[in-house]
Amino acid sequence: MEERPFSATSSPGLLTVSGSVDEYAVIALRNALRERTADYTTSLAVDLTDADYLPSVAVSVLVAAMRSSEQNGAELSLVAAPGTIAQRVLMVCALPYREGLDQESTPPDNPVVA
Repeated sequence: MEERPFSATSSPGLLTVSGSVDEYAVIALRNALRERTADYTTSLAVDLTDADYLPSVAVSVLVAAMRSSEQNGAELSLVAAPGTIAQRVLMVCALPYREGLDQESTPPDNPVVA
């Protein structure tokens, strides 16, 4: 299977991530998150449904952005459709996510505090 290149497109309140979020793409992801949230002060939904590859380094960037947003009174919510790579990764990592843009967050059974 050929990996698709990373891309992040935005619309008001939403960042849609697609392709491979590899170790090279995490810098672009971090920059996009910082920019779209005005340094983590504005709430944002991040749709990961179309991500082909989401390694631990990408998850770390997402967790750091979620924490920074929360500290600033904003929310960074993750979206991943059922059966996608992103949904499986978020479930294994016990991170809260929504299955669609119109749904509430699905909290993990036992939240992980790191």
